[in-house]
Amino acid sequence: MREMNQIKEVKRQLDAVTRAIDALDADLAAGRLDAEAHDRQRAEREREAGRLVVSLRHVQREARAREAERPEPPAGAGPRRRWFGDPLAMATGMVVLVAVGVGVGVTLAGRFGGTPGAGAPAGVPAESPAAAMPGIELQALRQAVEREDAPTQSLLQFGHVALDQGRLDEARRVYARVLAREPKNVEAITHVGSVLYAEGNVDAALAKAEEALRLEPRYLHALWDRTQYLFHGKRDYAAAVKAAEAFLAVVPSGPDADNVRKLLAEARQKPR
Repeated sequence: MREMNQIKEVKRQLDAVTRAIDALDADLAAGRLDAEAHDRQRAEREREAGRLVVSLRHVQREARAREAERPEPPAGAGPRRRWFGDPLAMATGMVVLVAVGVGVGVTLAGRFGGTPGAGAPAGVPAESPAAAMPGIELQALRQAVEREDAPTQSLLQFGHVALDQGRLDEARRVYARVLAREPKNVEAITHVGSVLYAEGNVDAALAKAEEALRLEPRYLHALWDRTQYLFHGKRDYAAAVKAAEAFLAVVPSGPDADNVRKLLAEARQKPR
């Protein structure tokens, strides 16, 4: 349970940083700290919180990968424990999982793949891990993005949480802040497409995925989204076949590749 101990330690540190930020705000309000010192110290704490959030995500991914590597129990050994009965799975399931996933770095089937605006497809949990993000991490991210000079990565993380929780307008605003700084940020461009798709605007969503791929042809999230939009949103099965093949050329194995292969087989059977 090494990863579990690491998760607890990073969360403890993150909680301490969050409380330190609250204390700085209280000192400023009480006149015990001038504005310049407050801003400087708060920025340092927010950078520390950002590093801890990244560390937490890394440890949680390692824990999930180790859990996935466990062999299946032998026949007759009894049912496997459900995820909510496993403390490790519960802890690791609360990571912001958007652009980086299990195995190849996408694992987005829980977020996309159904009809636009219809939520998760049948057989996929409707609530993503980001939607279950613990209050400590969410508070740290919210504090970080309130600043005008918030790090781009913090903005992206917060935008992903807002998107996964269905706060589409908030997600759109955060991605717009990123694109105002970095007009060619493919992560922000792709996720603007995710917002549009959730709103039912399939053509505009597909255009964003294509825009991201023109900038970075091997960007996994955009490759995945394009495949899903064409198959589920446009029902353009011929184009979906090509998109799926393009995804598999970059990601030939892993859980995401398995999902895309199933979609590819289904698309090939559809009339075109």
